[in-house]
Amino acid sequence: MKVSNLVILGPQGSGKDTQADLLAKEFGFVVIGAGNELREIAKTDTQLGKKVNQTINVEGRLVEPELIVAVIEDRLSKIPPDQSIVVHGFPRSLRQYELMKASWVRLGRRNYKVIFIELPEEEALKRIGGRGRVDDHPEALKKRFELFNSETMPVVRQLENEKKLISIDGSPSIEKVQEEIVNRLGLK
Repeated sequence: MKVSNLVILGPQGSGKDTQADLLAKEFGFVVIGAGNELREIAKTDTQLGKKVNQTINVEGRLVEPELIVAVIEDRLSKIPPDQSIVVHGFPRSLRQYELMKASWVRLGRRNYKVIFIELPEEEALKRIGGRGRVDDHPEALKKRFELFNSETMPVVRQLENEKKLISIDGSPSIEKVQEEIVNRLGLK
């Protein structure tokens, strides 16, 4: 079966965005980045956009699972179900995952696979050091790793139990990781 609905998970610095972009370039996947979608919809004058803007830009809070799922569902509803997609940065918690599954069934995307890019924290920190993003200071990074371990790793274990997970070693070069993803998904 051809994989047309793909999720990429991994710790910060593991190359989720890069790998998603490479899949888009080579195989025509539409990339949906959770963070990008939230930032984009927050700029709109829609009911959903106003709610997201209020939560992240006015109150400075993380969006609740129902809201991020609504944003992703809104984006997916505009893409034909037969168009291949790759989502990264979502789901980040078991609650988000449960909501995602129900949402994707409604949208005709019940068959999906999840790539988990494994990367040791030390290696991720080395990579992040070169990005130069304002939110990449040591305290923020430590907090994001703690959140990843406490919130997202249970999702990874759940996906493994459901036989939906493909683990990939994120340590080699970008090209090697991409080659492994393509091979494991049977895209070539």
